[in-house]
Amino acid sequence: YKEAEELQRQCLETTKAVLGEDHPDTLISMNNLASAVNKQGRYKEAEELQRQCLETTKAVLGEDHPDTLISMNNLASAVNKQGR
Repeated sequence: YKEAEELQRQCLETTKAVLGEDHPDTLISMNNLASAVNKQGRYKEAEELQRQCLETTKAVLGEDHPDTLISMNNLASAVNKQGR
């Protein structure tokens, strides 16, 4: 998952630069990075990324959008992995 994380970080940075921080594709890239971090057992870091992603997704797409709900589910997973 380390190589996947490195690729996801590159993708996120490029997507931010080209499309902007609030673009839905940027948020998907952030979500994917958080997933790669989560799979390496770095749950606190994944939680921080997921919280940022969720808040921005809510603001951009709304609370009921499917991407917002996916972000919320992924955040719940990162919190659950920490036993909370």
